[in-house]
Amino acid sequence: MTLKEINDYYQYSSLCEGDEFLPRTFLRYREYIEETFPCYIDFNQRTGKYELRRHKALYGEDDSLYDYLLSAYHIEGMTELALKHRDKIMLTEAPTGVENVQIILGAIDKKKGIACDYYSFNKNTKKSHVLIPYFLRTWEQRWYLVAEPDNHHHGQSLFALERMDNIRLTEEKMLPSSDINIDDFFEGCFGINHSDDAKPEKIRIKVYANQVEYIKALPIHESQKEVEASGEWTIFEYRLVPCYNFYQQLLWHREKIEVLEPLYVREEMKKVIETMLAKYK
Repeated sequence: MTLKEINDYYQYSSLCEGDEFLPRTFLRYREYIEETFPCYIDFNQRTGKYELRRHKALYGEDDSLYDYLLSAYHIEGMTELALKHRDKIMLTEAPTGVENVQIILGAIDKKKGIACDYYSFNKNTKKSHVLIPYFLRTWEQRWYLVAEPDNHHHGQSLFALERMDNIRLTEEKMLPSSDINIDDFFEGCFGINHSDDAKPEKIRIKVYANQVEYIKALPIHESQKEVEASGEWTIFEYRLVPCYNFYQQLLWHREKIEVLEPLYVREEMKKVIETMLAKYK
């Protein structure tokens, strides 16, 4: 926006007190934003407009954290109006376990472990753990932690933050036994499924009719690329490790998609669909 457009927009804001931004006031606010928020405001000499940009030194080439933090600021900025018109808004639930994110990031920052009580769905038990945190990831409205036990015996495991109780930092320093980075760890994974043995492979699916635009707008996987198209369908290609969550995601699109290759993935989809069909006969 130009400074005039910013002032015009500001007049409609609930924060406006009747005065517009003078250039020196705007400059002061602009400096404050650059010191406080995960972005800065750049002036484009060619267009005469101010543009919101991210700090590449902070984020590198990955926009995902920047987009996530910026969305949080968008939400915070509309709090007053959202509460005023709460009967006009319907939201999905926020990711669970968010209350434990900061203490885990604190452990990573201070190179310490975390102690907690963890409830396992598979074993239906609650057990005390001392963990060395590696990575945090969100998936299907949940926060997850990749960590290893303090004795380093079992390698990395996945923990849902919502099932952690009585979480606290350890007194002593604790360092991970591996220097693997988050991109390498989740390479080819669909969601939170991870396997040390399985390697990503090429998967092609054919998407029909208007479902193509939905998949373009919200890709099934970050490796998605369009390889062929006609007026009736589009073929997308992926590099990932097939898993339960991947098949579940494909089934979400109903009859609008078809797995082309590899053959064993196509056969697995066929088997699932035939099992479902048998229940309705």
